[in-house]
Amino acid sequence: MLVEFSNFPQNTAVTLIRYLLLTQAILAFFVAGGIFYQNKNLKGSVLSLLTLLFGVHIFLFLYGTSSLEVIYPRFSGWFYFEVSFLFGPLLFVYFECLLFDKQKLAWRDALHLIPIIVYWVFYADVLLLEGVSRLEYVYQNFNTRTMIWNYSLAGQLCLYGIVLLYLLYRYKKHLTAKHYTYAILLLGVYATSTAVITYLTEFAQGWRDFAYYYLVNNLFILAVGIILYKDPQFIKQIRKKYLSSALSEEDMQSIKQKIEVAFGQESVYLKNNLTIDHLSAILDERSYHISQTFSSFLHENFNDYVNRHRIAHAKNLLLNPKYAHYKIEAIALESGFNNKVTFYKAFTKFVDDTPTGFKRKSSVKK
Repeated sequence: MLVEFSNFPQNTAVTLIRYLLLTQAILAFFVAGGIFYQNKNLKGSVLSLLTLLFGVHIFLFLYGTSSLEVIYPRFSGWFYFEVSFLFGPLLFVYFECLLFDKQKLAWRDALHLIPIIVYWVFYADVLLLEGVSRLEYVYQNFNTRTMIWNYSLAGQLCLYGIVLLYLLYRYKKHLTAKHYTYAILLLGVYATSTAVITYLTEFAQGWRDFAYYYLVNNLFILAVGIILYKDPQFIKQIRKKYLSSALSEEDMQSIKQKIEVAFGQESVYLKNNLTIDHLSAILDERSYHISQTFSSFLHENFNDYVNRHRIAHAKNLLLNPKYAHYKIEAIALESGFNNKVTFYKAFTKFVDDTPTGFKRKSSVKK
């Protein structure tokens, strides 16, 4: 259990680690900026923020374990838990983007901030102390006050890890094999970090040990990056070894033909309750074989494949004079969508325009 909060003695190894961590923190800021400017959507923004906060987290650790905290104690104890409590929620939102193509935050996402609010409420008396007084108080009452939040943080990280694992297992059919492997790697990094920090929370003798947590965590991330850079076939190899079944290319070709017939001649995509399981019953094929065919042979996830056909049908209806009196919601229902919201979302994704805008522009061209 932690018994030390303030500075720890320096030695060559620890000093080297600290310089390495400082370099990685600065690098994280540059990477976060690059991700943000290249991917200006919710998924890119969340990944950028995760990377940025990881760099901030390292800076907070370096500040809290250096003489700078004694010389300038104003921010001692601030932000560390707030930033830490955000890792799980941000990764959760990122998984929502991957699995469900989430584009915007909803009001319920604010519920992820509850641990931070609770922390502020019950630890406010400490956070509002003057810098030197706060530093002395935390040092003297670390095991009775601060350790509670260390345990809470470890518990929260573990809880999000379990939830993320469930989401990935439950909705893996929404992902291509490539994205599924990518999600597994992300979850692996998160799980490793959570396991190490949970162990250290209970058994570390001081903040010195947490330098090794950051080192192990960063080296793991670096190793994954090097593997993917040096061997672009790595994902394909993992997919082939762990994510594929005995389904051959000929089998997938056969299933592909069945899918094309079902979507072409039978227009199964017009069924508003169509799922992989429903399609499995129609084609008389196992659902995971169909899912594998989509990801490995058609290179498109099931939802996008269905919605692409529905939008093509909707475009025909919008241009057909017989349906000129139909409202947009009626067009959506006729095309297999359950409501206007999901219809608009899919339409703008595949057409890069709204249904109304598409119809108006098509009329002008005529």
